[in-house]
Amino acid sequence: MKEQSFDLKVLSGNWESVNLNPTVIIYRDGEHYMLSVIHMNETSKQATPATYEIQEDEGGFFINYNLKRVAINYDKKQDLLTISALGDYMRN
Repeated sequence: MKEQSFDLKVLSGNWESVNLNPTVIIYRDGEHYMLSVIHMNETSKQATPATYEIQEDEGGFFINYNLKRVAINYDKKQDLLTISALGDYMRN
């Protein structure tokens, strides 16, 4: 049974963490949706993206992040993205 169903295209764009976690960008690459976590190096001020394919199973959408299954949820009313390992994100 699916916990939540939504079209991934509503998530496309830049998302800013409400907890000061790295910025996230979601975009379509061919048939797949990708999620990039943008890590900032405080010393060099260089941005380093780590990109993951968004996958779906009976439990909903997720990415494999640091060898763990990380759930992706979306609250349409609040336009709030939740990534279980990183917390809540607001559209930038």
